[in-house]
Amino acid sequence: MKSKIFPAITILCSSILLLSLLTGWMNKPVTVDPADIKRSVSKSLLILQQSSYTFTSNTKFKCASCHHNTLTSMAAGIAVQKGISLVDSLTTDRVNTIAGTVMGICNPNLINQLVAVNFIPPYMLLGLNAEKYPADFSTDISVDYIISQAKPDGSFLTESGRPPLETGEVHLTALDIRAIQLYASPAKKKLVNEMVARSKQWLEKAHPDQQQELVFQLLGMQWCGSSKDMRMKVASRIKSMQNADGGWSQLPTMKSDAYATGQSLYALYESRMAKPKDEVYQRGLDFLLKTQDQEGAWMVATRAYAIQPFVNSQFPPYDENQFISAAASNWATMALLSALPDKTKP
Repeated sequence: MKSKIFPAITILCSSILLLSLLTGWMNKPVTVDPADIKRSVSKSLLILQQSSYTFTSNTKFKCASCHHNTLTSMAAGIAVQKGISLVDSLTTDRVNTIAGTVMGICNPNLINQLVAVNFIPPYMLLGLNAEKYPADFSTDISVDYIISQAKPDGSFLTESGRPPLETGEVHLTALDIRAIQLYASPAKKKLVNEMVARSKQWLEKAHPDQQQELVFQLLGMQWCGSSKDMRMKVASRIKSMQNADGGWSQLPTMKSDAYATGQSLYALYESRMAKPKDEVYQRGLDFLLKTQDQEGAWMVATRAYAIQPFVNSQFPPYDENQFISAAASNWATMALLSALPDKTKP
């Protein structure tokens, strides 16, 4: 009997030891090399700047978009902080395009030109702010339009028509209140403070479930000045949604992608709820580096209904998935750039 027990115990102990070693190897902390990040963003920034110009050039009215222009401006703004070189001519064209769009389609006084999509004005203003564009008559009008869409409870009217860029009440509320903070004139200081206070309360009481809504709840709470404890509760939910591969999914039924992953990392960083050296951030960066294609882009499949003629911006994958892929690549680039140290001041 003993002769049978001892071999069985030996095999069992060996199996436990092997499993322990294997688990330890699989859970080994990921450390991303900053040099790999620099190589990654050098490729993505170039193709994003180029496609931003191409997109505008190929549109009928030479207008800007959230996915190709304003998000690229936000990524470019971080790149400047990190000392990453940009193409000056493309930057100038991008800024002029966004400013022209604010002047043309975000002005409710121009009845025949106004595009009544509430997500457009705040995205445009956040893009202009990233490029350090000064407030002017057109930005003032855009702010007034955004303010007119505010609801008494602190949230803002939303269309929620085309996921993910044009959907989500929390998403739009955070964008709107930030745009107002950035571009409202000093004469509106009292009104802005009151609106921020209402939006802060509304955001803190919200209970979103989707990844993007949680991301913008956290960003909105950061911008409105919510306490660290309040932000930590939302950040914990976002962290808990990280998948085994290090990425995040837009929906529970979807796989990890660069859009959700880039957003999540950016929000955790911007809200001071995660540092680039943290494991959750490093695993996310590792996912992004592994899923970037050779041309510098991240491919994401569209899930929005097409409501306008297709515009070819020559962005990989060169088909109807270009818009969301450009947006995803911008968010991924922002997350990667945020992990780099700021440039040293002379």
